[in-house]
Amino acid sequence: MVETSALVAIILEEPGWRQVAEQIVDLSPSAAHLIVLDITSRLDVEIRDYASQAILHAIAAREGFGPGRRGLNMGDCLSYGAAKERRARLIYVGEDFARTDVNDHV
Repeated sequence: MVETSALVAIILEEPGWRQVAEQIVDLSPSAAHLIVLDITSRLDVEIRDYASQAILHAIAAREGFGPGRRGLNMGDCLSYGAAKERRARLIYVGEDFARTDVNDHV
C-alpha cells in the first residue's frame, strides 16, 4: 500500500516541492485527479476500494494514535485501516506512522 503522502512527494518531485505545491493549489479537482491517475499508472500502483472492515482498524487508529496521542489525522487513520485490513506494508513520508504498529504485521 502507498500512503497519500508518498504519492504527493513523488508527484511534487522533491526537492522544490513548495514551488510545485503553489501551482497545485490552482488545480481543479478533476485536474488533480488526472495527475494522481497518471502517476499511479506510471508507478504501477493499483487504486482499490476501501473495505468496510478497514473502518474498524481506522477507528482503532484514531483512538490509539489520533490527535493528542500520536498525531494521526483522519486521512492517516483511513490509510492505517486499509493497510491493516489488507495486511499490507504501508509506504509513507514523515514520522507519524513510525509511532504506530501499522507495519508490525507484515
